[in-house]
Amino acid sequence: MLPTRQNVKKILEHFGQTSGAIYLNSQVVHERDDTDCELPFRQESNFYYLTGVAEPGFHVVIDVATQRIRLFAPAVNPDDVIWMGLPDSLETLQSKYDVDEALYVDDLNKHLAEANIVYTIPIAKTDLLDTERVKLAGDEDKKKLYAAFCEARAIKADWEVEIIRQSNKISSDAHAKVMEACRPDMNERDLHSVFLNECTRQGAFFQSYLPIFGAGKNAATLHYGKNNATINSTDVILVDAGAEYEYYTSDITRTFPANGKFTPEAKVIYNIVLEMQKACFAKCKAGVAWEEIHETALQVACDGLLKAGILVGDKQTLLEKDVVAAFFPHGIGHMLGLDVHDVGGYPAGVERINRPSYRYLRMRRTLAAGNVVTVEPGVYFCDFIIDPVVKSPETSQYINVDMLNKYKSVGGVRIEDNLLITEDGYVNLTTVPKEVDEIESLMSQAVNENKKRRVE
Repeated sequence: MLPTRQNVKKILEHFGQTSGAIYLNSQVVHERDDTDCELPFRQESNFYYLTGVAEPGFHVVIDVATQRIRLFAPAVNPDDVIWMGLPDSLETLQSKYDVDEALYVDDLNKHLAEANIVYTIPIAKTDLLDTERVKLAGDEDKKKLYAAFCEARAIKADWEVEIIRQSNKISSDAHAKVMEACRPDMNERDLHSVFLNECTRQGAFFQSYLPIFGAGKNAATLHYGKNNATINSTDVILVDAGAEYEYYTSDITRTFPANGKFTPEAKVIYNIVLEMQKACFAKCKAGVAWEEIHETALQVACDGLLKAGILVGDKQTLLEKDVVAAFFPHGIGHMLGLDVHDVGGYPAGVERINRPSYRYLRMRRTLAAGNVVTVEPGVYFCDFIIDPVVKSPETSQYINVDMLNKYKSVGGVRIEDNLLITEDGYVNLTTVPKEVDEIESLMSQAVNENKKRRVE
């Protein structure tokens, strides 16, 4: 049993109301278009956070004053039993989940009608509610309750961290298997299948998001998803993939050479990104604004691109004119938890920064102990983004086109780890190797072991 009652208490503390009831419905099974083929079921994250229930068709009602939790199960349908078997009894449900009482959905409206007001969140479905008997709160109260969910979910309990740690272990193992399996002339989909197989083998049947396996120039597309190109021997391969384990996500990126050895150009860019990440790690602790972490990445990227000769000119001018954003266009990371882009990144009233170096930040808040975040710097050579900067009279003088062309074949490099923020620092939950010598050694060892097996 997951101790989800702790989560209920956290939400009520943030919500600040003293009476009424909170109502949420679970996700239901959906079918694909005009067919009877079921789509994969995934519980709605806020409902799971309150109940730990990973089954469709449930409802939950929480009495705000008493904190009593009632779980409402779907009525037993004989047709469903034929195909799916008998569901858990009410007694089993009450013992299985951290709730006070389990009832059937037939009693839902009777209990909600007893509340002086019923709160829910904006995405909740209220189709089953008898609105003549049940008094629903308005839109502003919905927003306030959702904000309470966001703030509660932003600080992970120890048991949540342990599940995320296990998700990271499974994903880290899978990333290492991909590196070991990689050979030139394979297809991106071959590596994709290796990753999925390892995750499934360790009990993670679902991915946190659609995996990205981009070789060569494909790595310059931030959310590349075709995963079907042939891998050349000189390519670097960007793999952004993470397993979901017991509903908690991971989000890991590694970039490595197809033939097991970084080219000189790839090593330069890779080390720039690695230095970006290490500098960001050094800043990560409770009390630090996320923009400060992002600015650190921009600063180190600028230094590295200047040293490589790709950028020229005054560092401060390059940063002020957002030239670096042509190579590092996204934010440094985001919240992680029940969703890969977890809630709480933008607290109520916090707006986005509308300038190229900052507009794609998925998070703007001050770090707190218990946050779990990704740190994912990158450097990319995407003509669509870079060409306007090269051609603009205001910025063309800051890019050495000859050096740019020298490095374009690298495609893109991203390195991403998942961190638990503490009062005085962080704990890195991601374990897959990322130093150049570690990656090359891992891949070389795998090649040698394969040769040895063939001889034997």
